[in-house]
Amino acid sequence: MKNKNLGMLFGGLLALSLSACHQQVMTQDIAQKFDADTAWLELQSTLQQQYAYLDRAGVDKDTLFEVFAPKLIVTQSKQAFADTAQMLLRHFYDPHLNLGPYNAQDYSVFPTGSDIYVNYQNQQFVVVDVKAGSAADVAGIRPNMEIIEIDGMPMHEAVKQVLGREISQLQPEQVNFAANVSLGGYRNTSRKVTAKGKDAEKHYHLAASYEAINAFRDGPMISFRKIDNFGYIRFNNGLGNNKTVDEFKQALAALADTKALIIDLRNTPSGGNTGVAEPILGHFVTHKTAYQRYQTQQVGLPYTHAEMATAYVEPSLPYYDKPFVVLAGHWTGSMGEGMTIGLDAIGAKTVIGAPMADLLGGIKTVQLKHSETWLELGFERLYHVNGSFREDFVPHIRLDTADKDSSGNDPALAKALSVLDRA
Repeated sequence: MKNKNLGMLFGGLLALSLSACHQQVMTQDIAQKFDADTAWLELQSTLQQQYAYLDRAGVDKDTLFEVFAPKLIVTQSKQAFADTAQMLLRHFYDPHLNLGPYNAQDYSVFPTGSDIYVNYQNQQFVVVDVKAGSAADVAGIRPNMEIIEIDGMPMHEAVKQVLGREISQLQPEQVNFAANVSLGGYRNTSRKVTAKGKDAEKHYHLAASYEAINAFRDGPMISFRKIDNFGYIRFNNGLGNNKTVDEFKQALAALADTKALIIDLRNTPSGGNTGVAEPILGHFVTHKTAYQRYQTQQVGLPYTHAEMATAYVEPSLPYYDKPFVVLAGHWTGSMGEGMTIGLDAIGAKTVIGAPMADLLGGIKTVQLKHSETWLELGFERLYHVNGSFREDFVPHIRLDTADKDSSGNDPALAKALSVLDRA
């Protein structure tokens, strides 16, 4: 009897122990269960209170929220929530509006991870421009080709995968943005593009879109040379690197005896900061000069009610007192766009090239605790000194194809030389 009672006691203790473990696991599961409703409310309120471009013309935010809220609140994990939220945000076709952290299944960031620019025309995705020196350029992809597939997926399906909606439900700007995001491929992953030229379809195997841009990290931030009597300075995606300031000064000194200067900002897709841009702009002014204006979005205060402020540059030496022109295009992004409108404001003879990348506003990063993600968004609305929005600026001499034409030539540089020759 004694052994029997002892066994019953051990059995009871084991049952209690198992029950306690089960309760502990259930408690942990409940504690760790993802609260998608709260995560959505946090994302929505952050956009409403801090994103300066929420009411951008051409984007119906209320409809977007109505479409995506039901999808977001039924997500079962933080990763699923992040993936769906990214689809929502891409509808604003703002390359500065991003949500991370990223993984291998995320797209390359546009326009840094981009080397083909297409427009959706007559139900076809037609190449408008190709980034000079990129994998697409080296492979021979050229303007006027039609892109048929990316990684074996028809382009209409690729657009749907980027945005989560059919093309018939989208605005043209959204279709174009999604198509160009898709062509950048997945992060650090090679791509297969099928394009149709004058004759037949051809498959192009392209390196990961980041490879060409990453190569500039180990090289000079500035390239320069003389072309006849003119100076030519090209930025190599270095507007966030302080070395660029010194290299630009050295280039300017070497080109001091030129008749005029061409400043090439077509390879600045990753943007930069004012600490690099302003000293460079200072070489073209003799006194404190306004180069852009801005309004800062504040919590509870729409940007339209925010005070308009002005950004200035101070003179830098050496001063360049000859005429200068600016080249810009589809891969002129963020601070590259700021420098373009700034150079225009302080006296550029003209700006030549394609519409720029439209990275909207000055940005900040907000941590979203309920989804354990971060949201990068434009909280400052930026303006040309004439009061027009930065994103509305178009080069005075517009070339839809600014980097490479169908023959592999450089149309913007050719036009700049022609303009200066006639000056």
